[in-house]
Amino acid sequence: MKPSTLARTTRRQPKQRRALETVDAVLDAVLRILKREGAAAVTTNRIAEVAGVSIGSLYQYFPDKRAIFHALHNRHIEQVDQLIEHTLAAHASSALEELVKALMEAMIEIHEGAPEFYQALMAEVPHDSGGQPAFAVRLHGVFLLAIAARAHRLKKHHDPAKTAFVVAHMVDALSHAVVLRRPQGLSRSELKKEAVRAVLAYLHS
Repeated sequence: MKPSTLARTTRRQPKQRRALETVDAVLDAVLRILKREGAAAVTTNRIAEVAGVSIGSLYQYFPDKRAIFHALHNRHIEQVDQLIEHTLAAHASSALEELVKALMEAMIEIHEGAPEFYQALMAEVPHDSGGQPAFAVRLHGVFLLAIAARAHRLKKHHDPAKTAFVVAHMVDALSHAVVLRRPQGLSRSELKKEAVRAVLAYLHS
């Protein structure tokens, strides 16, 4: 986790390598507990135990469990930022359809690994807290650049800024829904295709 993120989410900003490792161990411990034992098992004492640190060391950086989840939330946002940047760079010359497909697949993939974590995160961290507003602005910005560069592929009534806003939120919401709110009987691969089709249908409308 970057120091800038830690400054926003921890009681004491870790600077030395050992302190950064302690914070990462605490955050990683939450993920292991959620996957193996469920959300009810996530307590500060259990987190410290799984992380291999003393409860005192944990409280040096996090005043409570909510602060730990805020730090996890911000780390997740940074990971998604990096994923989007990588995907855009890898598809800089791709057609709009291929870019949308790649972004949707990447967003779904990053959430597929630990659905228990994202369910707990939504329960512990309010949707409008932490880095969420700033992330939404950045997400709109990167989609705006991508769509503006391919504006010749869209119908004239599409305003790039408005279109980028809608597409960014469609990709964000649908990628979460495919992983976290998928009804039984529907496969992720099927819903992934439908999500891409929905975004492209809007873009070509």
